[in-house]
Formats: sequence, structure tokens, C-alpha cells
Amino acid sequence: METQLRDIISLYIKIPADQINSNTIIDRTAVSSSILLHRMYAHLAKENFAVADYWDIKDFGSLQKRIDGQPGSTAIHAISKEKLATVDPSVVEDDQPSIGIDIEQISNMPVVNDYREDEFYRMNFVPAEIAYCILQSNPAASFAGLFAAKEAIVKANKLFLDKPFNAIYIDHLPNGKPVHPLFKLSISHSNDVAIAVAVALPVIPLSNAANISQPHSSTNNSLLYLLAFTALLISVLAMVLHFFDK
Repeated sequence: METQLRDIISLYIKIPADQINSNTIIDRTAVSSSILLHRMYAHLAKENFAVADYWDIKDFGSLQKRIDGQPGSTAIHAISKEKLATVDPSVVEDDQPSIGIDIEQISNMPVVNDYREDEFYRMNFVPAEIAYCILQSNPAASFAGLFAAKEAIVKANKLFLDKPFNAIYIDHLPNGKPVHPLFKLSISHSNDVAIAVAVALPVIPLSNAANISQPHSSTNNSLLYLLAFTALLISVLAMVLHFFDK
């Protein structure tokens, strides 16, 4: 088992398998993108080394302990759209808007024959998201955009850090605009990269439910719009820098 684990991890952290030990770092800092990190764990799941909670695993030794501690390694299946409400946080970290931005290489998305059956896509997208993306002219770009949006959501609200990506459902309006009940979202992509911005919406605490009809303060609304505009500028700048860096 250990040899097989090393062989798989080696493909993603670009270190020879025989040089991997218990202290070898295998987290996001060891791979070139978040997509590749998720692909690594999807690959493990495909080989019956499924790890449901891998966002806090730092090194190879921790991975071994996590797998050894499982009663049985089984594939991680997509969470149905109907069950999302049971895992979706209902509050933001505080009453001030926060922002998350992410950029991903579209080429990092795995090329597969069937998106609905592939472990990576099932672990990171709900069936409705997969159905939407495969109908687009460039499915890889659409998937990369949704992936970037989920990363941006996590950055905007750390309560989502321990949620699997297939528990973060991003819907679309008839005009194609991405929507989530707790965030304002914007997704854009070129031929090479996808960029997403998530601005957390202020949530009225349950203790203030009696005042739910009261509008948010103008200060909060102004800050929300300012953050959204700043995020847009940063996204455009990132796209421009990526173009000239090629």
C-alpha cells in the first residue's frame, strides 16, 4: 500500500517516489495549483484510498495515518443537490463584507471521457453543475471557472474551508450568471485561465430575525460595492499580467 501511495503522490509533487518519507510536504504548497491538489486526492480515491477530509493534511505521514484510520476506503460520491442545505453554512464570519479571488489554469482540468463518472468531477461538482458545464462550448473552461469560484468562496469565508467542493453548489440564472445564496459571484476566463471573485453578503443573525425587514446600512452596501469593483479591477489586471507573461 505504501509503495502505491508514494507512486501516486510522486506524480503530483514532482518528487521521486523513493525520496518521499513521512515528513514530505504534500499540501497545496507542494503542488502547482489547487486543481492539481484535488486531482491528487481524486486519483487516490480512484485507487481505493479515499480521504474525505484532506484539506488539513500537510505531509505524507499524516496521509498514511488518515488512510490507516479509515475503517474502509471507499470512493467519495457526489453530494446530491437536495442535501446541500445540511452542509452549507448559514452565516458569514462577521457582519462585514469579505472578498475572495482565485485564478486557475484551464489546462489543469483533467480530460476525461465521461465527466459524470470521473472521480475528480464527482468529488468537486454536483450533478447539476456537471450537466451545466458539459453543455457549454468549452466545458473545461466552464469547470475551471466553477472551481475557481469555489476557491474564491473558501477564501472569502473560512467556514467553507472544511466543506468538500461538491457541497458548495453554484447555480446559474437563465442568462448564465453564477449565483450562490451567500455570495455575489463573478467568473471570467480566457483561452488559458479562469478567474473568479466571491464577495460574501452580510447575513442578518438569527437574534435579529425580528428586524429582518430592515435594510442593510448604506455603509455596508457601499463597502460591498467597493469590494466588488476592486475585485473586478484585480481580475482584469490578473488577466492582463497573465497575457503579457506568456
